[in-house]
Order: sequence, then structure tokens, then C-alpha cells
Amino acid sequence: MKGVIIADTGAYAFLGVPVLHRACTHAAGPYNYQNIHIFGMSVYTNNVVSGAFRGFGVTQSCFATEMNINLLAEMVGIDPWEFRRRNAIKPGNVLPNGQTADPNTNMAACLDALKDVFYANPYAGIACGFKNSGAGMGKKDIGRVLLSVEQGKVHIRTSASCMGQGIGQMTLTEICHVTGLDPALFVFENADTVRTPDSGTSTASRQTVVTGEAARRAGEQLKLALEGGKTVADLEGQEFFGEYSVDPLGAIKENPISHVSYSYGAQVIVLNEEGTITKAVSAFDVGTPVNIQSVEGQIEGGMVMGIGYGVTEKFECVDGVPKSKFGTIGFMRATDAPELEVILCRPEEGDKLPYPLGAKGCGELCMIPTAPACTHAYYRLDGKFRQSLPLEGTPYRKK
Repeated sequence: MKGVIIADTGAYAFLGVPVLHRACTHAAGPYNYQNIHIFGMSVYTNNVVSGAFRGFGVTQSCFATEMNINLLAEMVGIDPWEFRRRNAIKPGNVLPNGQTADPNTNMAACLDALKDVFYANPYAGIACGFKNSGAGMGKKDIGRVLLSVEQGKVHIRTSASCMGQGIGQMTLTEICHVTGLDPALFVFENADTVRTPDSGTSTASRQTVVTGEAARRAGEQLKLALEGGKTVADLEGQEFFGEYSVDPLGAIKENPISHVSYSYGAQVIVLNEEGTITKAVSAFDVGTPVNIQSVEGQIEGGMVMGIGYGVTEKFECVDGVPKSKFGTIGFMRATDAPELEVILCRPEEGDKLPYPLGAKGCGELCMIPTAPACTHAYYRLDGKFRQSLPLEGTPYRKK
């Protein structure tokens, strides 16, 4: 693979460089090959500043790669599912970016889970994707949790900001899993820098992995303190601190951990004969799910967001001036969303990673394969190879 990525960062760099980093490190996809050369360049223009978007650069490079994979499969006479399955990354393989796939890499299981729905529908499109958990790339990436015993309760203190993904429930689950204590003994405090230690930003699908591992480590300390028959009341006034960080850039080791872990997934988009999306199915490897309802909700939201990105949304910018408004950009409405199905492909033998009990993030990943899956479905419907988004010539954008 040879890839050239030119990113329009607008008038200011802002997040242009880190977004480009992820676009490049993930551009080759979750497949087992290493003969690659990827060049990335972020360019100043007179357009509006480009900031963070779900997928953080990987959404764009995945689209191009998955489209090329469909062409390659067609050239050699192998169907798109089989082509991906033969080349899917497996535990112990080396990813194209040089990192070794860890023991709970389940990309192949995700494809297996979608095999039947793909073959059962003549106008089904498929695509794969993967995304790091944690900032990675040698960035300072630290999670911190402080437990303090106050008036017979264990206070969970962290500045990790919750935006609906349930950080409080996640940290509580990690700690209770380790200690065996009743959740009623805990109080999760709201973030307050006077009381709660810095745990970084809620970006890059990092909090479940990084702060979750910090919570697990704090829980291990609490468990040790309770040995000998002690109760929480016996520990009044004591504190237990957990911290977790990843390898710095340039670590002297054969396979440094650029990203603490990766989540993998595949999606199928099903069309009817009129070209309307009737169903979207996701099979994702997010390791051991901490809160199944929460992770399924994250994925469903990402699927709808990805369908909108692929077929309905268009941000107009003319001569550096935005011409779109929230009411006209084309966001998919809830009433237009298709049937959604989420399949979680868990490790076969329990928690294969020590951090944090095998859990991985999915907030960024869940919309990355959606747009290329949509594009592939329309290619199977009408034979038109579309190379830009949103897709033209569909019931959603006929002009």
C-alpha cells in the first residue's frame, strides 16, 4: 500500500497534526501486511479551522482504504467478505503500523459474526475498521483515581469528565470487581480539581482504558488494606491512589506500545431495491464490556452518526465562509434511522489483558466503518464506484 493523505486544517493548526497522526497510523487498516508507505501532510488554507471529529482522522483514511480493498477483491475474484477474512489481523500478528496485535484481538470474530447477514442480502455492503484507545503516539497519557474512606463510605475521586458514557459506573464496576465490595459502600464524586486528580481529557476512547486501569489499581490497594477481616469502617481517613500511563515516544524496546490497545470492528449496511437503508449491523471487539447497555448505546449512536456522514450530511464552505447551518446540514433524524443491531465479540477465554480487566474503548471506533459500508452497498446496488462523501445519486441525495 502506498498512501498520500493531504488534510485541510484551515487557518490554524489546532488539532490538525494529531488528527493527521491517527489518519496515518490507522490508514492501512486492521489487516496483516507490512509493505506500506504512508505520507501525510496537514495544510493551512483559508477555510474554517478543522477540529476533532468522531474517528479523529481514521474515519477519512479508512474510507479510502476500504474502497480500495473492494477493488482488489474484485480484481482477484474473491468476494469482499472472504478477502477481509483471509487478511484480518490476529493475535500475535504485526499490524502495518508496527505494533504487535495483543491477545484479545478479535477482528476475525467480528467478520465471522457478520458473514450470514452479508451473504443473505444482495445489496449489503461491508467494511472494517480499528481505532486506538488512549492518546498514544508518545503523548502524556495518564489516568488517575483516588479512593478516600470518609464516614464509612469509599469516595471515588477522578477528574475524568463524563459526557454520558458512564465514567462513574465504569470506575465503580472496576473497583467492585476487584474488591468484591457492595456498590452501596461507594460514592462517586463529581469532578472538582480541589478534590479530584487530573485524569486527562475524555477523548480518544481513552477513559475506560486509562482511568479504568487506574481505578482497578486503586481497588487492588483497597483490597490489600481490607485483608485480615478488616471492614471499610476500619480504614476511616485512609486514601488509596491508582495511576496508569503508557510508553513514552522513543521507548527503547523492540515493540513499544504506541497505543495501549486497539478495538476492532466490522459493519454491514443493508439496502432495499429502492436504495433505502433498511438495516445496519455492527460486530465490535471492545474486549470485556464493562456496561453492556452503555456500550451498545454508544455503538448505535455511532452507527446513525456514520450513516448521516455517509449519505445525508454536507458541510458547505465557499471561499472560506461556512454556508451550512445545523438545520440544513442534513443530520439524520431519528425517524429516518434504520433498524440497528449490535454484536459484541468478547474474548473466548475471559480477560486476556491485565488492563483494565480486558476492557477497551469504542466511542471513536463505532462510526469509522459505516460510510465505506454504505458506499459498498450502493456499489452492489447500481455498480457506481463513488469516491466522495456524502454519496450522490441515492434516495437521500438524488441531485
